[in-house]
Amino acid sequence: MLPAASGGRSLSLFCLSSAGVCQLIVEPQCHMLPYNQTWLSSSVAVVKSTEVDMLLRFFSYLGRLSCYRHIMLFGCSLALPECIPAGGGGVVLPCASFCEAAREGCEPVLQMFNASWPDFLRCSQFNTEGPGCFTPRQIKGKPCECAS
Repeated sequence: MLPAASGGRSLSLFCLSSAGVCQLIVEPQCHMLPYNQTWLSSSVAVVKSTEVDMLLRFFSYLGRLSCYRHIMLFGCSLALPECIPAGGGGVVLPCASFCEAAREGCEPVLQMFNASWPDFLRCSQFNTEGPGCFTPRQIKGKPCECAS
């Protein structure tokens, strides 16, 4: 079973409470991320911290199917969003355009196995523009401006 949707809200740069701290990313399958700290909290993430391993296994499976070049980068940036400690803190989630590229690449492959793109990964829940969202074009430490 895959994680549930985040309640239909639009996701982008979320501000974090001052009570929490960024955590070092230790998952070896996410070594390609251009950052090394995340915020594991169900209040700001698409998936709960207890579901990170399951989500990463799902994206590893899609990676083995070679359906989209950056599928593990997308999965890791979703499961382990970048933590921005400065200015009160926040997390950077994937851009809608990044989600759409992943969906367009992998949905046809999933359909071959009688599966579909998971509902909790509705690309419309992610922001399509502005700073504070992540794409493969992001420069380390500088959130991208996502194109619509």
